[in-house]
Amino acid sequence: MNSLFIEGNKSTPSVFFNVEKGILTFAGKSLPEDAVGFYRNIEKSLDEFVAEKSDSLLLITCEFEYINTSSSKAIYNILKKATSKLKHNVSIVWGYEEDDDDLQEQGQDFADALGVEFQYRIFAA
Repeated sequence: MNSLFIEGNKSTPSVFFNVEKGILTFAGKSLPEDAVGFYRNIEKSLDEFVAEKSDSLLLITCEFEYINTSSSKAIYNILKKATSKLKHNVSIVWGYEEDDDDLQEQGQDFADALGVEFQYRIFAA
């Protein structure tokens, strides 16, 4: 199982999944034309991580500047898979820009829907 790195651009976030340390990080804007396709490899890497390291801790950090609707669904599915498979071995940090009430609420909605607590952090873009 290899770590995964996807360099971000104007429509996709940077993604780094360090499988050895159990750290999955998203940063930037997420509005790809094919969100399911973009997030497919990340889900596959998460599936491998869960299968091989089911007792390991996983830290997921999300620092999005913007998320479109299809990306929101894909990200929710990733978080749901992680929290349901790894149970209490997952910590989620949800970052947002200081005045971005929409992204703050998005994180709170995800946390409520998943039934887990997120840590919230304000970041500078």
